[in-house]
Amino acid sequence: MGRGGQLSPDRPPCPSQRQTWVFRSKELMLRSGSSVPEGSLVYVQEGSNAFLRTPRGWSRLLVPCWEWGREGATMWLAPPNCSSALRLVALNVPLSGDMSGIRGADLQCYRQSQEARLYGTFRAFLSAPSQDLASIVKRTDRTLPIVNLKGQLLARSWSSLLQSQAGAAPRSPIYTFNGRNVLTDALWPRRLAWHGSTPRGGHAQRRDCQGWRSSGPGGGLAAPLGQGRLLAGRRHNCSEALVVLCVEVAFPYRHMW
Repeated sequence: MGRGGQLSPDRPPCPSQRQTWVFRSKELMLRSGSSVPEGSLVYVQEGSNAFLRTPRGWSRLLVPCWEWGREGATMWLAPPNCSSALRLVALNVPLSGDMSGIRGADLQCYRQSQEARLYGTFRAFLSAPSQDLASIVKRTDRTLPIVNLKGQLLARSWSSLLQSQAGAAPRSPIYTFNGRNVLTDALWPRRLAWHGSTPRGGHAQRRDCQGWRSSGPGGGLAAPLGQGRLLAGRRHNCSEALVVLCVEVAFPYRHMW
């Protein structure tokens, strides 16, 4: 048993121990599920997630409220009426402008999020002839904070992220689904992310690598990461391999198992 009544993630509990648990991974938590009493609070170090043991299995606790401070991302304990947050994550490898269309890009976001055991729904951070980037997040969720894979604050809201308001641009690292920091990893020598959007998040015509189906001499809009405006950008050749971002557009369901 660890300090403060926390239980070892590798050993089953004793009935007399406090009902606060720490597991290294979700897999270990699931493996020990039959030994964890109903009502126990569990913290999973891998992914920094918290869960409550319920009669039906496990209920993931919602991400707390966030506030933006001068020194960057600051987390505050959430009052009871706080909602969740939307995660912004990069694909595991840079891609050219040929992603098999917007649906192909969405499919890669979905598959990689599932492989990473992120149970929300992720879509590509791209505009295309069939969609404006600004519209992929529901209106009711556009005031929610945007966080990275590790829960660090990137922006106060989806709206502020797109509008490039003061303090809205990502200052915290942006991670891939497999945990790499695209701002420092050598796999991304150019810190640019495709988006194909106008400054307001609309579709930029003839600036989307032919609907994200071309790696030829055409052009697509991409923005430098870490410079203050995520929808700023210049035209780049579609043959360039750049960052592709994915944004969470639907939350994990409350009962996950």
